[in-house]
Amino acid sequence: MKIWAKVMRGDKILRDVLYEGEHAPGFSGFREAVQNVAYKADVSTPVLLPAHFERFDRFNRVKFLPSDFVEDVDFTCFVLERVKEDKPVGRTVWSAAKSHAVRRR
Repeated sequence: MKIWAKVMRGDKILRDVLYEGEHAPGFSGFREAVQNVAYKADVSTPVLLPAHFERFDRFNRVKFLPSDFVEDVDFTCFVLERVKEDKPVGRTVWSAAKSHAVRRR
């Protein structure tokens, strides 16, 4: 799973990191990924709730506010976005009889 993490103050990105790692599906894998991303982005780990996992799982994005951290932070939000993997590029061949997809290699 690839995650793009952004530490933001207002609309300005203070720093961002791209994290890639293999994690088990579910809340425990999400917790491990968030811990690793937070370490790499040099921020404290936010308090994780099931609602955070549900938002990330459903919308591929979760936003942590300063109230989600135990320590005081100097930013307005910490945003995690799942980076979708590129699918193989294919093209469609059209003919009068039928159409079918052809994959490029």
